Amino acid sequence: MSERPDVSFVMTVYNKEYYLPSVLKALLGQTGLKNPEYIFVDDVSSDKSVDIIRRMTAGVKNVTIVTNPYNRGISARINQGIALAKGEWIRMLDSDDIFPLDSTEKMLKTAQETGAEMIYGCFTKTGKEPQELESCKLENFTYTYNPDALSGVLNGKFTRMGQLIKNEVLQKAEGADERAFIQDESIPLRAALFAKGVVKMTANVVLVPKEIGNFSGDKIQLDHDRFMAYYWTLKDHPELPENIRKKMYERIVSAYWKFIRKTSKAPWLSTAFVRYIDSKLRHPLPDEKFLDKMYKHFSSLTTVRRIKP
Repeated sequence: MSERPDVSFVMTVYNKEYYLPSVLKALLGQTGLKNPEYIFVDDVSSDKSVDIIRRMTAGVKNVTIVTNPYNRGISARINQGIALAKGEWIRMLDSDDIFPLDSTEKMLKTAQETGAEMIYGCFTKTGKEPQELESCKLENFTYTYNPDALSGVLNGKFTRMGQLIKNEVLQKAEGADERAFIQDESIPLRAALFAKGVVKMTANVVLVPKEIGNFSGDKIQLDHDRFMAYYWTLKDHPELPENIRKKMYERIVSAYWKFIRKTSKAPWLSTAFVRYIDSKLRHPLPDEKFLDKMYKHFSSLTTVRRIKP
């Protein structure tokens, strides 16, 4: 029987030929791993992205390249990769994210020290060319451990890709919520429902090169996806304790207020602003009628991307 991979790297790919040579050089150069697995899921790129991956992974073992007949979107494709992963741990990345060479090794070590099933670090937008980041390593860092993963995620910032999560946890969570286009908010939230502990490292475990056409620049999309991630977790899990439901409602109202602030001519006079202040000061339980009102507003938007069936 072949040895189980220690880490499965799952990368979604869509038209990133400029970044991929540097991304792959850093990915394939990750130190301290015994038997890594590499899964690349392409969402119908029209450039040379897949050709670059095939060329640079030729001769590398445990490589799976998935091509698809039609475009669906990021959350759907990351789930496709998660479903194929055989490793004990899964580390996900976008095809323009560069990992410091020793980052996975040190994340694994931190997991062993704490017993946490979710390991997160920080990311930094470097503004540099990808070629300048290929050989970077982590600087000295500290970390915090929270045995209550959901509380840790709700009270911290866990939004960028590059996290290391136990495979079994991600399978139970069913990966990203496909009711949100971008997976950044939904994966940590859903995984935390099943994980035993979460760690947040102060190190920049993801280095973001100079950005060209990144979805993170679409602030309305981010507001929409943040809202959907929390809204559906709240709706899908009515058994959650009262303090967690209050915190989720606060996050939901905050996402809606940020959207209203960007799109309304008089946001300070809106109901959204009043509700936002109330959620911060009084910490109420979710108001179902206002939840439905916010959901209908976001669902009516015609300018945001959604996962295709």
